[in-house]
Amino acid sequence: MQENAQITGTTIDRSGLAYANVSLSLVSVDTTASGTPKLSTQTRSDDQGNFHFTALPFGEYLLTVRYVGYKTQQLPVFLSQDKPIENLQITLIEEYQIIEDIIVFGKSETRQARELAVRAVVVDVSKVAEQPTTLAELMNRSTGIRMRQSGGLGNTVDISINGFQGNSVQYFKDGIPLDYLGGGYGLNNVPINLLERVEIFKGVVPVALGGDALGGAVNLVTKTHQKAYLSASYEVASFNTHIGQLAAYQQFSGNYFAGLDAFYNYSDNDYQTDVQVVDENANPVEVTVPLFHNGYRQHFVEVFGGIKNTTWANELRFSLVHYGIDRESQHPALMTNPYGALMAHNKGLIPSLRYKKSWVDQRLSLDQFVSYSHIQRSRIDTVMGSYDWYGNFRPGTSMGESPRRSFAEIDFENIMSRSHLIYRIDNNHKLEANIVINLNNRIGSDPYGLRFSGTDIDVLSKKATYHKTISGLTWESNWLNNRLINQSTVKYFYFLASGINGFMANATDLNQFTESSNHNFGLGNALKFAINRRSFVRASIELTNRLPREAELFGDSDTRAPNFQLEPERSFNVNLGYSYDTDRLHFEAGTFYRKTQGMILLVPVQPPFAQYQNLDSIRGYGFDLDLSYQFAKNWTFQGNLTWQDNRMVDIGDGLHKWIEGTRLRNTPYFFSNASISGQFANLFSTGDGFKPYLHWNYIREFYLNHIPRDKEPQGFLGLFGKSGVPVTNLIPDQHLLNVGFNYYFVQQPITLGFEVKNLTDTKLYDYYKIQRPGRSIHFKINYLFNK
Repeated sequence: MQENAQITGTTIDRSGLAYANVSLSLVSVDTTASGTPKLSTQTRSDDQGNFHFTALPFGEYLLTVRYVGYKTQQLPVFLSQDKPIENLQITLIEEYQIIEDIIVFGKSETRQARELAVRAVVVDVSKVAEQPTTLAELMNRSTGIRMRQSGGLGNTVDISINGFQGNSVQYFKDGIPLDYLGGGYGLNNVPINLLERVEIFKGVVPVALGGDALGGAVNLVTKTHQKAYLSASYEVASFNTHIGQLAAYQQFSGNYFAGLDAFYNYSDNDYQTDVQVVDENANPVEVTVPLFHNGYRQHFVEVFGGIKNTTWANELRFSLVHYGIDRESQHPALMTNPYGALMAHNKGLIPSLRYKKSWVDQRLSLDQFVSYSHIQRSRIDTVMGSYDWYGNFRPGTSMGESPRRSFAEIDFENIMSRSHLIYRIDNNHKLEANIVINLNNRIGSDPYGLRFSGTDIDVLSKKATYHKTISGLTWESNWLNNRLINQSTVKYFYFLASGINGFMANATDLNQFTESSNHNFGLGNALKFAINRRSFVRASIELTNRLPREAELFGDSDTRAPNFQLEPERSFNVNLGYSYDTDRLHFEAGTFYRKTQGMILLVPVQPPFAQYQNLDSIRGYGFDLDLSYQFAKNWTFQGNLTWQDNRMVDIGDGLHKWIEGTRLRNTPYFFSNASISGQFANLFSTGDGFKPYLHWNYIREFYLNHIPRDKEPQGFLGLFGKSGVPVTNLIPDQHLLNVGFNYYFVQQPITLGFEVKNLTDTKLYDYYKIQRPGRSIHFKINYLFNK
């Protein structure tokens, strides 16, 4: 039988639907053909809504498209020698069904992301976008996730995923490594109104992200639009905090489009903290004072435009980003002494281009991204004198408040290319390839900075270069009528760094650049099996690497010394999980095991200098539980808990052998969240909406430094009892309670949000015992027009 006919198509709804179930049944076969044709086959549309059937015999077919929450559509299709190819566009129509007072809608992209073979914790930002909350706070409520923030709005935010943190976790925006935006867009500053969801991958990182993370990855997924859209919000809060956001999108005739994403953040961050001061008797005493030099100001503007749905491109998009950040520095890493004048500035200009196209009847698709980033960073510490914790200035004879005075200005240039290819072999098998190339240059000046030994030549004046390539290939296969999904992955890592190591050198050849390079492979496999339509299990295993970053290799020309001998970190990860869903209940349980060797850690080498070095290994295991239950018509409960046991192993130095088996310092080992949210209509007038909510967060005590195992709490899993360490080395049990509501006006595109954070005004601390803000009040107004 001749089998060369094809059916291709796209499934869409008003928001650009994807992943519909498409089945094809043969009604009658062309009698001129011979052989026995297949009676039926099925597939799923991809993330662009595209589907295809190939190698079909001529005849009459019935095409059926199904999607939960949408009307089933059936179309007759005729394939013949005169018309061997049929290309369809199927618009799905929503169908609302009420079952026991629950409205069933189509399966969202957020839920689809939760059900991938590679486990992802998905934060559905779109559902809470009207709340006056930050992205870091939302993520902190997720199972297995802890956010590290060294203060208020705009201060450094780091994420811990099952105990792995720092550069072991990497960040992405719509699948693109976030490095290209140079700090202008991240967990500490982007308003939640600009995002659709956040995908947090634990352990195995999908090839599509193109990262070399060990502990996981965070992908910020922005909102996409098909028609006219306008969104604006403004939040005012305690500590003179102001957050504004504006987003717009317009589709023009000829398939052209243009848009804008912009936001502005400002805060004095002048909350009360407990600090040590010296009294009139020269004795240290604890006092409570407001922070006086902790402000943050930022603007971010991205304008974009392009064309979509043409014969030569599914989408071509050009974008231009400009941002600026001014940050006051109140204290060093620990709250040991105050700064009153030290400033850091960061600004960038970043054009980028993204091209998407499918060929071969939608079987081959390309997503190409390229960007050029020009980032300027400066650090100014030139004050002649010092400040006390009350903000009083005392003139002095030496320059600078920090261990090293500075007037550094550093230029970074970065070229990034990300190529993502998908080839669908047939309806059940596909290959996915990804390659990310980074070319980074650094050059600058600091009249008060380090000099090459025996010269007056600024270390920053010599260009340092860093080249990184990360590539990966995944084979995904579906079996047992899509109940069993397997993904096998191989990755390749390479870096080459070049610079002059001027740190503590006695005979530096300024014409001889030092080179450092390394290359290695990683392997992984992820498996998912659907037990039934409500539950599934999944497992993953990975052996991977994390390359040294340029800042770890080159230092920062200040107190962090370079180290060109750094080797990649290497980690072995295993994850296992189970998920169960009903109309009212969602339950998920997961467990993990990881061992990381040659961790890159910052260690003191000669005061005031520190250096990144390959040191110890860490072995960890643990579990987490996640539950969501609609216990009444208008009320939903959500809760999760995480327990993890991450400990130092393979300590080779006899002097530090006692560290063997101790917990990873500055890392919580048990934390939990619980929340109750409601949804009411017609509260004050017909058609209005009211959503109250309450969130509680608990963190079990953890420790600033390694402590002997016999000093740990002896209760079950360390959850009960007290540790035998001084209070100065202890970050105590913490309880955080937030309460708020949203109000939706009748037939108006305006929403109000109100929230009280830290309702009980409890003293809270983050890593290194940096005190967090006390009680604060937040008010937010949102405007949304979506045609």
